[in-house]
Amino acid sequence: MKLSSCLTLLAALLPFTLAAPTVSSARRDAASDDYNSRFLVYALSLEQLVFAFYDSSLSLLSADDFRAAGHPDYVRRGYEQIRKTYQDHSDYLINEISNLGDPDAAGHCDYAFPVKTTEDFINLSEAMQALAVSTFAGALEHSHSDIYTTAFGEMLGLEARYATWISTAVKNQDLADMSFESPLKLNDTWTIAGGYVTSCPPGTVPDDIFPHGLNDWPILTVPDTVRPGESISISFPDTLYTTEDTLFAGFMTGRNMESYPLIGNADGSFSVTVPLSIVGKGAVWLYVIKGDSSSARDDNMVAGPALLMMAPNQEKGGAENGLEHNTWSW
Repeated sequence: MKLSSCLTLLAALLPFTLAAPTVSSARRDAASDDYNSRFLVYALSLEQLVFAFYDSSLSLLSADDFRAAGHPDYVRRGYEQIRKTYQDHSDYLINEISNLGDPDAAGHCDYAFPVKTTEDFINLSEAMQALAVSTFAGALEHSHSDIYTTAFGEMLGLEARYATWISTAVKNQDLADMSFESPLKLNDTWTIAGGYVTSCPPGTVPDDIFPHGLNDWPILTVPDTVRPGESISISFPDTLYTTEDTLFAGFMTGRNMESYPLIGNADGSFSVTVPLSIVGKGAVWLYVIKGDSSSARDDNMVAGPALLMMAPNQEKGGAENGLEHNTWSW
């Protein structure tokens, strides 16, 4: 084709190529910015929660406290690096939220954590990392931005490394027997995080800055320690079920959920036998669900989730670890 013909064709196309955005496209951009901002505020609330946990705990516990508990100096240094990472993640998210035109949504709440000793801190750090990893694993599907999907994947990678470091290098456990992470739903993390919040900035209205439709699930109370193969008693409010509903305990590991019928007790609690199949699985999320027991969804939730940390059977080197299987209710 001759150059003159090309220029003629280009001139004919330019009005369409360079046309100003329509009103409908501008509205779509505004709606997209609002969605992305709410999604980032949700992620920021988690990063600020976990940063606050590390920051307050490390301010409480000195290097001598770690040494007295039998931990080498690299353990506290490692936790200091984790704290820095969560601060960097928070700074990134705050900057992105501001760029989307909503800087006032980037405020932070105050939190309280049940940490008095070094072992309290280390055990809760394992739970916090499990929460962070499962939250990002579940949140990725809600991202509408390739940029933020990539950023969340980069955050998830580091948080998974830290979770493994705590369980192996700090707690001297073998790797968990898992092939996939367990994804939490938005409402799951929202419920768990709320258990640590003591106050938020005056005038904070969650519906104005967080994703639409967030709900707090009823709290699921479980024993402080559980052992696979043994029966446990669990309790929860009766706000999301009736006597007509069939209730199940759902144990989620990775992509799988094993569900077992709950047996009612005279005191209003329920009993279930912890399955042997979760031995050594690391983070296991326990739900109470009704009706369809194949998965935990927003439309069949009754209570939870609670976290069961199922340590591998062996310590590094092959010696029996004798560790308790810690649990976390929020």
